[in-house]
Amino acid sequence: MVVRLGKLFGKLLKSQARLIRDRLLLESLAARHEGCRIDPRAVIRVGKSCRLSLGRYVSVGALTVIVVEPDLHAAPDDFAFLEVGDHTYIGELNNIRAAGGVRIGSKCLISQGVSIISANHSSALGLPITEQASRTDVRGVVIEDDVWIGTNATILPGVTIARGAIVAAGSVVSKSVLAYTIVAGVPARILKERV
Repeated sequence: MVVRLGKLFGKLLKSQARLIRDRLLLESLAARHEGCRIDPRAVIRVGKSCRLSLGRYVSVGALTVIVVEPDLHAAPDDFAFLEVGDHTYIGELNNIRAAGGVRIGSKCLISQGVSIISANHSSALGLPITEQASRTDVRGVVIEDDVWIGTNATILPGVTIARGAIVAAGSVVSKSVLAYTIVAGVPARILKERV
């Protein structure tokens, strides 16, 4: 009984230390970037030799997970990065995976529950999915200035969402989106132009 309590207490201390370290990282990020607001419940991981760049007055909501690390089976020279422009809002419960590189412009609105995935693994037969190498033909996501991405949308690798576009809630964006258009659906298609 005493051994079990000791192990449990040890795990609790490690967990608390991890939470404190993560909180200090978030506070440090917010302090280094003018006017940034990063909710303490957000999770941000930046791998060794990877880059995270936040513009002025960026907001990151609670329970958003941002991972700036190469994929598990990435080439040794793979470099993950995330760049976010000034005055961009990233809401709650988002999932941003920047292994292939993600650029988000200024004055963008990323609603809640959005997934932005910038890299994918191969799917050739003869090798388990968990052992597949990262694809190099389709990588990265670019979201230009003044873009609004609706709740629960998914943005897939290789996509550019041009300036002023709107992605409707629940859409899956697998192809690039033209400037000042509104897209919706699975897969996302143009509904109309903004006026």
